[in-house]
Amino acid sequence: MRNALLILFLALPAYAAPAKPGYEAFARLHARLMDKDTAKTLEDELPGLRRNLKKARTVSDLYWTDCTIFDELAKAEILEEKAMKALGIPRAVTGGVAHAPAGVMHTYGYLFSQLKTAYGLKGKRWIESRLDERLGLPEGTFGPLAPEGEFASNLTAVLLKLIGAPAKVAHAADLVPAEKSIGRVEQRVTWKTPDGKTVKASVFTHLVPLMPLPGFESPDIFLLIYEVERDGRHRFTTAFPVGKDFADGVMATKPGKEAAFKPRFNLFVDPAWTVAEQESLGWRADTKLP
Repeated sequence: MRNALLILFLALPAYAAPAKPGYEAFARLHARLMDKDTAKTLEDELPGLRRNLKKARTVSDLYWTDCTIFDELAKAEILEEKAMKALGIPRAVTGGVAHAPAGVMHTYGYLFSQLKTAYGLKGKRWIESRLDERLGLPEGTFGPLAPEGEFASNLTAVLLKLIGAPAKVAHAADLVPAEKSIGRVEQRVTWKTPDGKTVKASVFTHLVPLMPLPGFESPDIFLLIYEVERDGRHRFTTAFPVGKDFADGVMATKPGKEAAFKPRFNLFVDPAWTVAEQESLGWRADTKLP
């Protein structure tokens, strides 16, 4: 009897974790959103999606800025209003500019986006760039089916550690990246609001080296992190992989003062605010390049 049970056990198929969704899966899911589906009905393919989106919205409000939705190069919105509504991603329009919470938009929103850009689909950084693994983290950590924690929460906790500002992020796994920022560019900006108030902030561009992976080739060797620090609080706008030439351009930034400040990488700034002062401190290295 014992031998029979052993034979039966060995014959059972091994447990397999859910397959990581790829481009075709998100194209299909996007089409469903544009039809009549919602985050709730998409849970047949992405279990726990509603719960995870709710967690992502919370962490986004705490640790992220707002981002613009319009892609200046592709001349179109990154994710349609209908799809955003179906996912429960908040969308607002201020001064004629549509914007959304960057944390949830740049994770789940990018995964579902089908906007074709010169650099590929927005979801590329989460589908094929293997950013989690290249930071020494488990596969899928930055994805909708994370083995532990929630996608946006995991990403937020890791970004805080990479820039040297660790914090306890709710719903994030206990993650220790193998890399850290090698330096940053700081832009100190002062805005005047229509009601006469002054808003001061520092806008940072950080660079983090990405580890090579056996059998994986990519021209992108750094993770760029773009964030705003105001009143001692770090709030991210985005994070994405870049190649050597792009990184060299960041590291070549010189100190200087300019009358204008141009937000980059979809950072939303109220169009009614006017720049009173802007100073770049240039590139400041924390560590030598590996």
